[in-house]
Amino acid sequence: MTEDEPTIHHKTTNAEHGRNIKYIKPAIRKGNLLVSVITMKVKADFLGSPQNKQVLQFYLAIFGPRVLKRASNQCLLLFPPTGCPNRTRFCQVMMENKSNAADSENSKAMDSNPSDNTVSSRIQIGPQLADESLEKGKITSSTNDLVKPFTEACHSEAANVPFDRFTGPKVYHSPKLWHLRVSVIEAEHIMPGHRGPELVRFPEFVIKVQVGDFHLSTAIAAPSSTRSFSNPFWNEDLLFAVDEPFVNSLQVTVQDRIQSDNEIVVATGKVLMDTIEKRVDERPVTSSWFNLESHHGKSGDKNKASTRFVPRIHLRVFLDGGYHVFDEVKMNKSDHLIGVLYMKILGARGLEPVQIKDTIGEEQPVTNAYCVAKYGQKWCRTRNVVDSLSPEWNEEYSWEVYDLCTVVTIGVFYDRRIIENVDDDDEEASSDDCIGKVKIRLSILDTDRTYTHSYPLLIMLPSGVKRTGEIHLSTRLSCSNVSNMLLRYTMPLLPMMHYGEPITEGQRTNLTNQAKSMLVSRLSREEPPLGRKVVEYMLEDDMWNLRISKANFYRMMGVGSGLFAMFRLLNEIRNWQKPAHLILFIVILVTLMMHPKLIILAYILYIGLAGLANYRCRPRHPPGIDARLSQADGSHPDELDEEFDTIPTTRPDDIVRMRYDRLRSIAGRFQTVVGDLTSLLERLQALVNWRDPRATTLFLVFCLVSAFASYVVPIRVLIALFGMYWLRPPWFRSKSPPLALNFFRRLPSKDDCFF
Repeated sequence: MTEDEPTIHHKTTNAEHGRNIKYIKPAIRKGNLLVSVITMKVKADFLGSPQNKQVLQFYLAIFGPRVLKRASNQCLLLFPPTGCPNRTRFCQVMMENKSNAADSENSKAMDSNPSDNTVSSRIQIGPQLADESLEKGKITSSTNDLVKPFTEACHSEAANVPFDRFTGPKVYHSPKLWHLRVSVIEAEHIMPGHRGPELVRFPEFVIKVQVGDFHLSTAIAAPSSTRSFSNPFWNEDLLFAVDEPFVNSLQVTVQDRIQSDNEIVVATGKVLMDTIEKRVDERPVTSSWFNLESHHGKSGDKNKASTRFVPRIHLRVFLDGGYHVFDEVKMNKSDHLIGVLYMKILGARGLEPVQIKDTIGEEQPVTNAYCVAKYGQKWCRTRNVVDSLSPEWNEEYSWEVYDLCTVVTIGVFYDRRIIENVDDDDEEASSDDCIGKVKIRLSILDTDRTYTHSYPLLIMLPSGVKRTGEIHLSTRLSCSNVSNMLLRYTMPLLPMMHYGEPITEGQRTNLTNQAKSMLVSRLSREEPPLGRKVVEYMLEDDMWNLRISKANFYRMMGVGSGLFAMFRLLNEIRNWQKPAHLILFIVILVTLMMHPKLIILAYILYIGLAGLANYRCRPRHPPGIDARLSQADGSHPDELDEEFDTIPTTRPDDIVRMRYDRLRSIAGRFQTVVGDLTSLLERLQALVNWRDPRATTLFLVFCLVSAFASYVVPIRVLIALFGMYWLRPPWFRSKSPPLALNFFRRLPSKDDCFF
């Protein structure tokens, strides 16, 4: 028998009923394997019982099919070509009656491995009977080569995956976010919450505004001699982040704060989101009065006097689309498209399996990896690949690029939903495990060049940084208009509303937290869902930790290393430790003094030559996560444990006390540095503010002498004389500090004026 001929094997699965199951090796070529379960014939006596109708269903004991179409008597399944080493020989379609499996089990198995046999994709293979001696029902199927919907298929490594809706690829889009600005101006006819002769007090009215799960409150209305206590005045702005579609309403509550922990609701109101005006520029929006429902006069006639006038509130409410919440650049309709980012997620290597408890409580190593890529408002998730430490996705995605000063983030995760039988409502149990992520800045990419590189996957654990594998990516940035791309560098990073009507740092932080919560809620309802842990890991976290503080300090030291090196070189030249540099420095100094017009030109040329010299040291590939720069490889275990602590803390009291003392010590050193810098600036002010009359007099005399000398002697000569004096030989110098430094250190500061 040649390889071009399909092979048919017979196997008896139930000797009592004498059924034969055919294992067929179909003739296919490379591409996708399509299995179409066309008909299912069931005898009337079998479906006579309603219970049998409910329990009869298809069991697809195959390696990762994607159900493309399902009907009452037809089910269309799609398989991709299997190219990974751990694949099965056959893919099997089974129909089973759960109530009586022995009488209703039928299956058909076909070889899913690619072979040399070729069949045109335009030729339909006829249906074949899977079980000739079927008594209860019949299954017929056909196979065909299908290449186009490859992204809807799963690799054959996705074996025995019970949750089909969790395994496929998906493209998500972040919801469009708006700023809801609520300007609380004033209110009228508001009665206090506690009235009577037993308590004489001025009411403290507070407005609480709630949108969905988020609420903000105003400050207490300030008392005024020109306004009645029932007409409070606030004039305060509250900002919310809302997403489309607008399904929530704006709830307004007026509260009277009797005590710090006792607030009584005196009036409520509601504003529908559909009635709120929208704006995208700085045009003014008119305010409106809204009636409130008073909470007085509901229980008896004695309070009816308080409801004689209807309470109302004066608000300016509108949806502001001129801002964007996240720090990433928002794609506005007025922006010009400058290019397209193409990224092909090839695969990963060296992944470590996770330990999952099986049904008997024993831990088993399991792998089930998928990848998530995020850029701008678009999220892309690859399909799941299980039972492989080196998964191959080979999926390509594209994003429109409006600004090169942005970052694309790629993360790799373990999906716990299909390797553990967990409930979707159990957020903690169904949360995916993070393997690592990579961030690539688009401005570092050359246009129309393909970068194929492997990036290490690193993750921070309480025990330290751990390498969990590497991911293989292919990236290309195409440019459609070079002039628009270069012009984009001169444009503002944020929309003009951020500069015309800026928001405070506290409001920005609050809006960012609200937007993250809405994004988590929206993506967790998709199929397949992206859990909270995945979204929060892909987004940046601004929580303080000691490791990041140390990393920022060393980053600052690294940026200033060139300046510090220049000061060290000048000190060595001044001390005559490098004679060659000393002679060159004197020649340059004399040349610039004779031709002062060359000073600016020489400085610009020096910076340009330094940039050209660094061209050969440019990065050949986009850099990944740097563990040394992040101070992840040398952090103390307690610092890492503090980084993973929750808010509020869950650590013992003695550990929290020790960390608090350590934080006080660090803050004390920071306080000393800030105090020294402040004292330096105050001594500069003391030169002319007469806090020390004698020092100010000496400084003014020095200014008069210097002014006369600069008028008589040319400035270039003065600079040359000062340079020669500064470069005098060491044996003509004294070991004591300079006179000017001694004078400056004796100037007064305000250290003695506060506790």
